[in-house]
Amino acid sequence: MGRLDRHLNKADDFKEAGRFEEALRELAQAKKIAPEDPDVYISFALTYDAMEEFKSSICYFRKALELNSRDAYIWTQFGITLSRIGRHPESLKCFDVALEIDPGYAVATWHKAVAYRTIGLYEEALKNFEECLHSDCEQDYIKGEIYYQIGLCYFDMGWTREALLEFRKQVDVCPEDTWAHLSIGNCYFDLGWIDESSAKFREVITIAPEFIPAYNALALALAEKGWYDEALEVLRAALQISPEDESVMDNMDYIQSLKEDDDGPKGIILLSIILLKLLKRGEAPEESA
Repeated sequence: MGRLDRHLNKADDFKEAGRFEEALRELAQAKKIAPEDPDVYISFALTYDAMEEFKSSICYFRKALELNSRDAYIWTQFGITLSRIGRHPESLKCFDVALEIDPGYAVATWHKAVAYRTIGLYEEALKNFEECLHSDCEQDYIKGEIYYQIGLCYFDMGWTREALLEFRKQVDVCPEDTWAHLSIGNCYFDLGWIDESSAKFREVITIAPEFIPAYNALALALAEKGWYDEALEVLRAALQISPEDESVMDNMDYIQSLKEDDDGPKGIILLSIILLKLLKRGEAPEESA
């Protein structure tokens, strides 16, 4: 291993450990050794992305592309960073360029699909997720997420039964995926199967006792049946686990208001919005090789 590779590898290790200043020092040394090597600039870009200093990250991506504009990996990583800051039209252009360079690059196809789903172009998202599903991609996070992401598309399109099938496939592939289990419960709720949804949410809590979204979902399901005291008790249990969780406190206020005005409107629109939020996994796009 040469000096340049040693500096780049050390920088990557420091970045993964959150030791960003040390990572940047290693990259500064790498730049002295190879000032025209695009790998140096992509490493800078990814480090600044991890630091959430996106302006600097974008500058280094552009420098890397000046040095090598025919690298699908660089274009894909640039697209991921742009997606992270909500610049989805630009990110989609990056993924398109990456796929023009390497049509079989499943990582670009995957993140293109995620971007389409984020901006509500569900049919385009499904098309790209299906391409990933039928590809020979060996990326673990793609294989481990694919049915969940397809399920989210169907759910957002209002195709709840189709979504339910996909979430069940996800659980078959990843039995410990708490978000997929939660999503099955949300589908039951959306279909009006309140008892089944409550049972599923209780199951999720048993599997993952510190998983706050399951407490929120169970409380909302109980409230839908008019069992406000039981719902509030569930949320109190959640606060014992996470005392500062704003979603729990918001739901307590909401359910308390229902209890105080039992004859008032049920707030179905608000409830649907909350459940949609519960369905979303809170993950940032992954950096991918």
